[in-house]
Amino acid sequence: MPGDQLVQGQKGDTTDAGKITPTVPGDKVTVKDPSHLTDDEKNQVKNNVDNANKDKFPEGTKVTVGDDGTTTVTYPDGSKDTIPGSDLVRQSTDADKTTPSVPETKVPVTNPSHLTDSEKDQVKTNVTNANKDTLPSGSQITVGDDGTATITYPDGSKDTIPGRDLIKGISGNKHDSNSSSGSNGTISNTDDETSGDTVNNAESMNGNTAKSGSKNNSLKTLPQTGTKDVTILEILGLFLSLFGLLGLKKKHHEE
Repeated sequence: MPGDQLVQGQKGDTTDAGKITPTVPGDKVTVKDPSHLTDDEKNQVKNNVDNANKDKFPEGTKVTVGDDGTTTVTYPDGSKDTIPGSDLVRQSTDADKTTPSVPETKVPVTNPSHLTDSEKDQVKTNVTNANKDTLPSGSQITVGDDGTATITYPDGSKDTIPGRDLIKGISGNKHDSNSSSGSNGTISNTDDETSGDTVNNAESMNGNTAKSGSKNNSLKTLPQTGTKDVTILEILGLFLSLFGLLGLKKKHHEE
């Protein structure tokens, strides 16, 4: 019967024991020697029985625990109920006495939900090394597809370590995957002047992309081609010719 169980009293009994059916605690106390409990173990059994029946036992009820865990409930009228020790205690197992250590380093794996054989072997090696002075001789370690490690002790009891504590997924190489996209917050550099890469959107006046982060580069002037100088000379020559003609006409007029 799952959970707390009931100890049936005798039919037709009008005593407290006949009217009360003690509840058996749902959890058994783990003990080193079921045939000879320590005082602490007995106290734990007593507390469990008291707590399971706190709304049932009449005031003045006494609970005593024997060496083998058998518990006697004595009611105010002197009648008694007994709960067998086998229902209240269990012998401690290797799993109860052993606390496995989790390796400090997690195994990097390609697929955390389906480890390869070599990845499982590495997890097993890590767990073995981390517990070489802890696990009793004869313990076996098996690793599941998700990296969960199960430790089976010589007495058949087991401990498990979740895969999330033993493995980690391999992340992509950020230098390879982000070198062109700049998704890691950096931009890859290039020395190719003809590649058209922009730096801070700086652009020279001739429309070519500037390879500098300074916006001042966008203000640099075109190289002098001599066109401006030729135009001025032509204008000056025209004026000189005009003045020459005017002077010639004035001379002819005076004559």
